[in-house]
Amino acid sequence: MAKKVISYKLNADGTVPDYVEDGGYLPKDPNNTPNMVVMGISKDGVDISRAEAEFANEASAITYVETYLSDSIITDPVTGEEIEFVVADAISNLFAKLSA
Repeated sequence: MAKKVISYKLNADGTVPDYVEDGGYLPKDPNNTPNMVVMGISKDGVDISRAEAEFANEASAITYVETYLSDSIITDPVTGEEIEFVVADAISNLFAKLSA
């Protein structure tokens, strides 16, 4: 079993579930901790049945994320500069982590 791109809910105490290797991306309703749903990469070979969803390809992940986020101009939290946020680029970066 390989690593997967998934969406998942934080544990009740706000921590990341043990089946997640790298996560916290593209939060859905970020003010709803600990019920916040985020995206990430599962650990290799683990049971992900508790994940909210698994994405087989970038297109399915883009469709999902576009239900709550859209392309926009955002402020970089580090530099304070305005930058373009593009959903497809964010998903592409997430899928690239599968082979990293």
